[in-house]
Amino acid sequence: MLKDYATKPLFLNNPALSLICFGGKGGVGKTTSAAATAIYLADRNPHKSILLASVDPAHSLIDSLKETIPYKNLLVWEIDARLSYNKFIEKHNHTLINIFDKGTFLDRTDASNFLSISLPGIDELMGMVELADLLEHNDYDIVVLDTAPTGHTIKFLQMPNLIKRFLHIMDLMMEKHRYMTRLYLKYYKSDATDELIESLTKSINKIERLFQSKYCEFIPVMLPDTLSIKETMSFTSILNKYNISVNNVIVNRIFPVINCSFCNKQYLFQKNHIDRIRRYYDGLNVITIPLFKDEVHGIESLLKFANTIINNTNNKVTLYDPITSSESPRPAEIKGGFGETEGKYFLPIPKPAIKFLLFGGKGGVGKTTISSATALRLSDLYPKKRILLFSTDPARSLSYCLNTAIKNNGSYITDNLFVHEMDAEKEYQKLKHLYSEEIKYILPINNENAFVDIAFDTEIMDSFIDMLPPGIDEVMALTSIIDFIDNNKFDIFILDTAPTGHLIRFLEMPELAIAWLKFFFNLFLKYRDIYRMPRLSAFMVDLSKKIKKLLALLRDSNKTLFTPISILTEMSYEETIDLINAVKCLKIPVSQLILNMAHPLLQNNIDIDCHVCRNRIAYEKKMLASFKTTFSQESVCVINKNINEAVGIKALQLLGKNMYREFSGYSLAV
Repeated sequence: MLKDYATKPLFLNNPALSLICFGGKGGVGKTTSAAATAIYLADRNPHKSILLASVDPAHSLIDSLKETIPYKNLLVWEIDARLSYNKFIEKHNHTLINIFDKGTFLDRTDASNFLSISLPGIDELMGMVELADLLEHNDYDIVVLDTAPTGHTIKFLQMPNLIKRFLHIMDLMMEKHRYMTRLYLKYYKSDATDELIESLTKSINKIERLFQSKYCEFIPVMLPDTLSIKETMSFTSILNKYNISVNNVIVNRIFPVINCSFCNKQYLFQKNHIDRIRRYYDGLNVITIPLFKDEVHGIESLLKFANTIINNTNNKVTLYDPITSSESPRPAEIKGGFGETEGKYFLPIPKPAIKFLLFGGKGGVGKTTISSATALRLSDLYPKKRILLFSTDPARSLSYCLNTAIKNNGSYITDNLFVHEMDAEKEYQKLKHLYSEEIKYILPINNENAFVDIAFDTEIMDSFIDMLPPGIDEVMALTSIIDFIDNNKFDIFILDTAPTGHLIRFLEMPELAIAWLKFFFNLFLKYRDIYRMPRLSAFMVDLSKKIKKLLALLRDSNKTLFTPISILTEMSYEETIDLINAVKCLKIPVSQLILNMAHPLLQNNIDIDCHVCRNRIAYEKKMLASFKTTFSQESVCVINKNINEAVGIKALQLLGKNMYREFSGYSLAV
């Protein structure tokens, strides 16, 4: 628990800050908070140069701003990791090839091929490299950073250590060359290769120091609900371990206290959570942001949001007790169980042949909730089928949603439903252990075609496993799903996925991994007379087969369905279009679209006195029309916002019963 903080400065009024980062669970308002902060600082500090940047591959900064920025001192940059990587390789290609050529048994062709491979997990790596480069050149007085959802932000914060491992191996490669040069020429003169290693090392050390300094602050953003609170608490404890300052916490979208039973019930529910947040973050500025009547985007709206931050710190505002329900006019009493659906279209029960169900969408749309409810519903409908509910999100929120502890190797929560959260690091360590064991038995060979200096090459080869791309842990975790399939342990696989940007990366991973493995197969073949690694070679052949098998399964419309989930907002609408197009390009079959958390009175034609509900319903009706125009009306299922949270097994079982009401196969396609 975070305690014993002195009075904390508000980040909007702290002139010492040069790096302001926003993070948290998907869909809580990180992008809005970051954009509002950058707009406010640019407006109040015309003499300062400000950069608003996003390292989330599912970019939404431009959508949030909505219009041309009127400030000459503010630049907006959505970092394109692949473009950045290509530019980095193009700029340093010759130098990097020289490092491999001088310091390893690889020739220049091998090195060039290695650098041309698309790296799994490139987003966090290049995001950190770009940020380090920005800060090294001091082009901006303040950088405001919009990060990816929690799980991948944690991976982003781990990048300095990974990059330093890369640089250490590159330096080892060069050390062999330096030693041989001194041995034969009696001196060594630094060149471009040394300068690159030194420059990158200096940059990454600088950003690591900045993250831990008084010039940087990380602001967690959350909603007053169970899943968001638990994930944020876990996130802030990790920030604390990294010695990154957390002085302010934003609690977003708080319902007002007005003459409306729906709003007041939401407020009462939220108030208990807000009290819990204040207790946990005692000593920090807990900033409470009310629910805005419209979606927050555009300069004027974002400035209003920033001013609300200033006015709503915990030492300036209190939450008033709600009015009693007897004082509430219409809507009198909005009843309804978990996940009641609107219209005649419900989610059809998956036909028996379906083996893979994937749920995906923007952060905060309810992927974990709906995938958990689906798993419990199918567990009840098909008691003889063995079902696996599997999370590919590193935030690992299934246990929070189910409100039950899940063991590291998974747990049964019903007789036929097994829950497992992906542990990518654990799978990667298995590969690393195999490599380390294999490398012990390699005997360097000297002949006229290959000279290997034992002292340096042994250390380089021992460390070479750390040159694996940052996404290899997720590639390894993919294979654990195939292991379950090969073992015939489960009949139905339900995947709760990471938010959009990293879901697309995850689905692209099999093809990237196959290309990456092909490169290493060619290396093993080419240098089989120098290095023999039979166990590792066999492992990689098996890994390649598993990945190809998973790819074929994902593309089989008779066995796999991807269900997109969205909410009735403009930003979610735009992101859903991008997601569905990306999934279709990957040849993965797409099923019925779920529009989640709609206002319970969205499709009722009654007069509503509450201006908050009235405005919200009008906005959602407009967005629903857009969804039904873009995606055929018959393929859209609308699920109401719950009066209470769908947390825990019983609540999720009820949600599942309300979602799935007809025994037919999926016949609709978006």
